[in-house]
Amino acid sequence: MNALRLENINLHSPYRVWQTQEDSHYYFQTDTGIQYDIVFAPDTSIINSGAYTIDIINRQHVASPVDMKLRQTIIAIIEEFFEANGNEAMLYITETGDGKQMFRNRLFVRWFNQYSHHDKYIIRTAEGKMDGQDNFIAIFVRKANPHAQYVIEVFELVTAILFDQPDQP
Repeated sequence: MNALRLENINLHSPYRVWQTQEDSHYYFQTDTGIQYDIVFAPDTSIINSGAYTIDIINRQHVASPVDMKLRQTIIAIIEEFFEANGNEAMLYITETGDGKQMFRNRLFVRWFNQYSHHDKYIIRTAEGKMDGQDNFIAIFVRKANPHAQYVIEVFELVTAILFDQPDQP
């Protein structure tokens, strides 16, 4: 993954974003004092190559109030991800364990759909149970990516296989 340019992110982000020593790890703090870590990691679980997961980690593990600046900051980071890595796919796989996976996935996809340039992307979501646990996955690919259609087809095929099949009567 190409490193993201902080100066580009901070041009569009209402919260100041910093980077750790690791190129793929960014963080910021909201007005309410909640620190968020944004981490990109290569992921071959669905697409063999050219895909990265985005993890959005709330360091304090507390409910975040409605905060438009939070959404704008995350979108600025995502926008720079695609500027620096245009032909890569981005996966959002919700964190499990607290039963809020569906809410997180729908909120994230809604945020992205409200983004003024969302029409530049193909977005697909998948949901189902894996080992009895609810899972929600979204993939984002630039329409200009020459492999976009193939990536979406692979995503749909693999997620259909990954999810538990319904019990047959």
